[in-house]
Amino acid sequence: MSIARTSPYTDLDFSFKQNVNTNDVGIKRNTEAIKQSILNILKTNWGERPFNFYFGANLRSYLFENLDNVTAANISSSIKLALANHEPRAKVLNINIKALPDENNIEITLTIQILSDNEIIDVSTTLERIR
Repeated sequence: MSIARTSPYTDLDFSFKQNVNTNDVGIKRNTEAIKQSILNILKTNWGERPFNFYFGANLRSYLFENLDNVTAANISSSIKLALANHEPRAKVLNINIKALPDENNIEITLTIQILSDNEIIDVSTTLERIR
């Protein structure tokens, strides 16, 4: 049984831009708040969050691996596990992983279902090798 949510999801805007009306930190609401949370989880490695060692998807550990079917399956499993553990407001429907070896990047596109209103959104991010 699903219960309709009456109050919106809200999170701080991680860009920390000032809200011109309130002179306070900006706020992300509903879908944008969930999207920001998902990107935060995907870009966080294990050990980066104090007192919560296993928070995040630990995806940067795959950047120096050859991207074959096994590595892509491992990345996909890491994403599904991290979002299942840390983002209960969303369900992963599809994961598309694309290697860009010439740019030393991995593009990840997720199709996500927002559980409160069954809205389906795409979330994209690029993992880059810095060194």
